[in-house]
Amino acid sequence: MFMTSIEPSLSRRSLVKLRKRLAALTLTGVFVLLFSFFFIQKTLYDSAVEHASTQLEATAYRLGSMLLLHEDIDLQKIVEADSGITVGVLNGDLNQVKGFIPPHLIGDLGDYINTTKTERDSLLCVHGGQVMIMAYSKLPQIDRVVVAFTPRSVLMDNWREAFILHALMFIMAMVIMCGLAVWLWQRLKRQHMRAAHLAEHFSDTENTLSECGCAVISWPVDSQNGQLSTQLNWPEILGPLDEKVDATIAGLIDRLSPASRKKLHGPLIDNVWPDARVGAMVDIKTSANHMQRFYLMAHRYAEDEQDFISVLLLETAAQQELCHPFETYLRHTPEPAIAVDEEGILRGFSPALEELVGLHLHDLIDKPFFKLFEPEDQQAAMTAFRPRAGSQTVGDGKSILRVRDRKDNVHWLAWHGIGPFDGMIFGSARDVSEFVENANKLRDTLDQLKRSNEDLEQFAYVASHDLQQPLRMVASYTQLLKRRYGGTLDQEADEYIDYAVDGAKRMHKLISHLLEYAKTGTNEDFSEIDCNQVLNEAQADLKAVISQEQATITHNDLPTVMGDRIALSRLFQNLLSNAIKYRRQGVPPHIEITVEPDPVISDYWRFAIRDNGIGIHPEHAQRIFRLFQRLHKDEFSGTGLGLSLCRKIVEQHGGRIWLDTSRPISDPGTTIIFTLRVHRPD
Repeated sequence: MFMTSIEPSLSRRSLVKLRKRLAALTLTGVFVLLFSFFFIQKTLYDSAVEHASTQLEATAYRLGSMLLLHEDIDLQKIVEADSGITVGVLNGDLNQVKGFIPPHLIGDLGDYINTTKTERDSLLCVHGGQVMIMAYSKLPQIDRVVVAFTPRSVLMDNWREAFILHALMFIMAMVIMCGLAVWLWQRLKRQHMRAAHLAEHFSDTENTLSECGCAVISWPVDSQNGQLSTQLNWPEILGPLDEKVDATIAGLIDRLSPASRKKLHGPLIDNVWPDARVGAMVDIKTSANHMQRFYLMAHRYAEDEQDFISVLLLETAAQQELCHPFETYLRHTPEPAIAVDEEGILRGFSPALEELVGLHLHDLIDKPFFKLFEPEDQQAAMTAFRPRAGSQTVGDGKSILRVRDRKDNVHWLAWHGIGPFDGMIFGSARDVSEFVENANKLRDTLDQLKRSNEDLEQFAYVASHDLQQPLRMVASYTQLLKRRYGGTLDQEADEYIDYAVDGAKRMHKLISHLLEYAKTGTNEDFSEIDCNQVLNEAQADLKAVISQEQATITHNDLPTVMGDRIALSRLFQNLLSNAIKYRRQGVPPHIEITVEPDPVISDYWRFAIRDNGIGIHPEHAQRIFRLFQRLHKDEFSGTGLGLSLCRKIVEQHGGRIWLDTSRPISDPGTTIIFTLRVHRPD
């Protein structure tokens, strides 16, 4: 079970496992072949039966068509004599008219026709111990039913030929596979006997080393081709592998984990030795998805005026630990953790941190540890892990620092550092990203509440001043009506009354819009909303004005977002209504809605609503989204709340809205742009 520089051979332990796996693989292959064969034949058989039924059904239909043309034709003579198909003709009551059909088949046919109610079809039945395929075609024009039947075996010749061919192919495959398995088994058996024979020539000490999972290799320092000069039990101690391991220096280095390779890069690769002998716990890949722990001792020595490197590998048990205490701590801690020396150099990390950050963490070994964190937090990291004189804590003992995971997402980690112990500072962390996100959401909620309070204050101002104007108008004209006419009404009095009614209507409309504005943004129960459906609802609400103004609305496919359906419908309705309302005289309104990923902020959609109306001067870009700001008070009616309401809806959904001021004046019209967050399903 040894591999020497002269005679390579697999270990007895590995050969036993390989032979067991070969037997299991062979049995599995036989089972898979048999299962595949019967599954394929079942599929082909069902397909052949269906094809035969379809052919016979087509024959019955063709014969029926001929009978329609010539009622006295002999249908049996039309089919080929050697086809094995029997043809008969029944009347509407299923009584025989021509040919001969066994009565029990007629009974089966009658039951099937009464059940299916189809004009033509096929079915399976039994006659004389044979399975028959029977097809029929109704001819209601002449009150006849054409029936054709034949043994199923007559139409299955192609399937039988295919079955025999497939059986031969599967038998050949099984013979080849079993023969190959037997050949490999014999080869492994001979190799096993050869290994046992070689083992007899080694001392008891060497056998003991082998059973303990010990390997010894060595090579010259100035080796050009990387060949080993001594190799005892390498790579047999790794056990069965998925791929071949080269008996070279590179074969050993490639099997080391990234962290272990980084740790031994100096002495084994660069030939830089801090001492004549180095030892460390290393992880060596024993399969594609498994790493095994070994203790490695490397030694440099001179022999015959030539320098050699000798490496001893000892397989460790599950509970065995032969490493520095900080490696033991990092290996067993379930939390993200690091070990940093007093000079701020990263010396190790825990598997949990590697799982979070990714393999590039190995590149930071023997480099300043603060490079692990985001650039904005690196100075805080250096302060947090700076040793304090006369204390076993570093910095303030606790810090929240950001790192990026393997998917480039930012995580907030709360670090707690202690030390130094034997020149090493330890830091463990807890992921508080959810807490930080909740804090940010709370801050956003407070900001939204602040804006809502400002809006409410403005609403109170409007309610106490501007809303009084319609009331004063109603009151003044009513008093004038009473004082001047004293109870008698004429045309002028009716006019005053109309003024009063108009003022009351405007007051009601203004109050309604204000209440709608105040309520917007209070619903945070978002759901998955298809913007195409929301746009259709908005167009349905504006159907009358769209038809009256002959407006055309075009749009590309709109995305799905998370939001409030009523609010988003109101958003599209207000923007479309404004585009139609502020049209150019004599020009039918045309509105184009486009959407694309926001080029500035990722995870957002950018919507653009473009019209061919009278347009808005860029100097009013900020003003139009404020409360009660109207640019055309005399030409168009309104309250000045439409775009303010749009701004509030968009901000409620985490986006922003603005006027496209880059549109040239030579291109009349307005383009309103707003963004909504991309919906990503969980």
